Amino acid sequence: MQKIRRTKEIEGITVPGIINNGGHYFYINVDVYEDGMSNCWELVDLNGLKNKLRSNWLNPSIPENESLSIHGLGMYTVQEAEWKFDKPKYYKHIRNKVKTLNPNFENIYEITSWQKQLAKKRQIMYMPRATNYYVEREMFYETIDGDAFSIFMKYEDKNYLVNLVVYKNGLVVCYFQANELTFRFEEISELFANGTFFTSFNEPTKIILSDLGEVTFSQVAYSTDIKDKYVELVDIYKKLKGEKTSLEECKEAYYQYLEDPIEFYRQNLKVKYELVPEHERMFLGDMDSKDWDYQRIIYRPDEKREV
Repeated sequence: MQKIRRTKEIEGITVPGIINNGGHYFYINVDVYEDGMSNCWELVDLNGLKNKLRSNWLNPSIPENESLSIHGLGMYTVQEAEWKFDKPKYYKHIRNKVKTLNPNFENIYEITSWQKQLAKKRQIMYMPRATNYYVEREMFYETIDGDAFSIFMKYEDKNYLVNLVVYKNGLVVCYFQANELTFRFEEISELFANGTFFTSFNEPTKIILSDLGEVTFSQVAYSTDIKDKYVELVDIYKKLKGEKTSLEECKEAYYQYLEDPIEFYRQNLKVKYELVPEHERMFLGDMDSKDWDYQRIIYRPDEKREV
């Protein structure tokens, strides 16, 4: 039997949330779609969302003295907090977000028991990657794609955890609370240099987590260097434009050295490697090797490669 498939675009928005994975807490953007589906490290319908909240997998808060990991940014210890939602109110909050996208609440998708059984049989967990997009022109609904990460931002004497999105046309938008601050890419480097954007702090600091509440972080367990976050933003922009990122250039230098292991290419690899943001160097290899072989060649050239 010949098999075919089709792809349908479903629009949505992000809602901040917290995953409790084995007692470790992770800040995430819950992707909420107009058909009632939500992605909280697994794509679920509204009933599934209730179950994720009931099982303590998804949460609108984190206990005091626990640490919160923010992907690509760092890990921070919660000293105290004022949260907006308990779990029932948080569920209603997400449901209301669906209604803003789909006012008539029509064609709300429900995962059937057959689909659950099929996914279990195939050992599939659906975790679709959302695409950030910006509407350039309503006429003909012309859009451009972008990509994003989380970062802290000082704004009007307060500190926020924001989503910083760069789009293919060079537009950079900072999303937090109900705000959308727009910049050109050429303007953004100054905000990294002058402390408007930041990743770390030396004393207890209050941060507003949009839609969730206000948290005072007492200490920084670890954080990404602010200069590396800017390089990451540059790499995102390069990738959107079809240019080579620092990771891709480093990988090319690595394979060039393997083909011709002379000192000139080793030094070239060292230069390219040290241009890659430190928190992203683990992605130079696979899940097991990470960047270990790069380090061996660069810093321990006399050490034999294990095969």
